[in-house]
Amino acid sequence: MKIQNTKYQIFITLALITLLSGCPWEGDNGTTGATGEAGAAGEAGAAGETGDTGLSGINCWDLNGNRVNDSNEDINFDGIWNAVDCSANTDTVQSPEADLNHQHICEALANLGQYPEGCPSNTHTVPSGTLTYMNSDQFFDDGMDGYISCNHSPNDGLLSIKARDFVNSDGDTVNQVWFELEGGYVAKEEIMAFSDAVNGECQSRCQIDVNCIAALAARKTSESSTCRIFYHSDTVSKYERICGVDIPGFPARELCLVSLGSDAIWASKCP
Repeated sequence: MKIQNTKYQIFITLALITLLSGCPWEGDNGTTGATGEAGAAGEAGAAGETGDTGLSGINCWDLNGNRVNDSNEDINFDGIWNAVDCSANTDTVQSPEADLNHQHICEALANLGQYPEGCPSNTHTVPSGTLTYMNSDQFFDDGMDGYISCNHSPNDGLLSIKARDFVNSDGDTVNQVWFELEGGYVAKEEIMAFSDAVNGECQSRCQIDVNCIAALAARKTSESSTCRIFYHSDTVSKYERICGVDIPGFPARELCLVSLGSDAIWASKCP
């Protein structure tokens, strides 16, 4: 009986030791061992799916960044949109006899009694009429693939739309159409916000100038326009600005009318 009790006690003691070995130790933790060496890198995972192709860059002639070859971005109006349109600005041709400082020179010479070719003569008078905002309703078919303005024949307005043929860089003959301002030359020029031009600010500049016969706010960028104030001379030919070239399905002269009020904001005197 005593031997059995001893075996029982040993069994109980071993059981307690086993249970107690899983209890948390309340003493101080030992020192952390050194970090082991990093394991070898695992194999690379499978490549992900190819993403969507990004948009192409903007062409240098794309002034409004819409990735469309707009008519006003063909700067030399040869019917081709290319790098030439980025480096040349041939949309405007001043009267051959006049420059931007033309008016000041003419006034100075007139004070000396001199009236050279290109300057208003000593019998010149500024054309009379009402300064009129030139929308498409102010232009009338001239029967020659162009338009006259104001419809006051035989003394129509000074501003007209005229067609002419042009051989482009590919050797093809294309139909160009130009704004022509008879006897007009640029006397003053300034840059203004496009929003101001749309609101008639350039026309207002002309309205308060007794010598002004026309004003043109030519769109320069999406945010700015060039306001040109025109005077008149009886010894110059005309101011010209190209406004359209034939493209499939859209005649050049119609492009000129479409440009009115946005790319070309005209005000001109009507008799």
